[in-house]
Amino acid sequence: MITIQDTNLIVKIDPLGAQLHSLVHAGQEYLWQGDPSSWKRQAPILFPFVGRLKDDQYEYRGMTYHQTQHGFARDEMFEVVNQRANQVTLILKDNNRTRAAYPFTFELVVTYQVTNGKLSVTYQVTNPSDDQQLIYAIGAHPGFNVPLTDQERFEEMRVTVNPAKVYSQIKLIAPGPLNDLEHPQTIDFRSPLQLRHDLFNQDALILDAKEQPVTVTISDADGQHGVHVITDNNKLIGIWSPFPAKANLLCIEP
Repeated sequence: MITIQDTNLIVKIDPLGAQLHSLVHAGQEYLWQGDPSSWKRQAPILFPFVGRLKDDQYEYRGMTYHQTQHGFARDEMFEVVNQRANQVTLILKDNNRTRAAYPFTFELVVTYQVTNGKLSVTYQVTNPSDDQQLIYAIGAHPGFNVPLTDQERFEEMRVTVNPAKVYSQIKLIAPGPLNDLEHPQTIDFRSPLQLRHDLFNQDALILDAKEQPVTVTISDADGQHGVHVITDNNKLIGIWSPFPAKANLLCIEP
């Protein structure tokens, strides 16, 4: 396990999947620690696909390839290429396993940096090939402990989105889940969204961020204690909690 930190924040990263393993501020753990009964993962990196393919397969240049939900990066071992007290950079390159499911050469570089009690995460995808276009998607899937303390309940927490406005929402349709792009709906974030487990009875809430900076905040009832997820020009942002498991976690997925 890799540890980076400053005086306010201690962050642990697992080289397997280069995923976050722990976020501790003032002695409190903010990151979901995984539970096989509801959601075994913590903060997987979604690459080279975000979501699920129809029948878990796709065709490329006359060949059929099989790929499970959210891609393979979350289950691949990354290599540490640079590490300091408050920063680490990891890389995943294509290999025989990845090419069997995804016939492309690539380099995926992930950098975590802690500064002034804040964690920044940067993803860089490079195409080493001179003669093949690289087709990919990338996303994050960090899960946070909700409620934030043992004295609160899931239903007492709320989600605030800034800019505060009505967002286009992409609904997921069973049994995919597949994006229903032909029937867009809306979701009102002009005021905070009070959490309920049944909000996710049809999977994630997916907001169209239109490649604009968006901040999603999970906070307690009075808004004094929370987690900010600040995105940088992402097209879509997912908000998800497992249902009907009713786990005490919420994922913010740029």
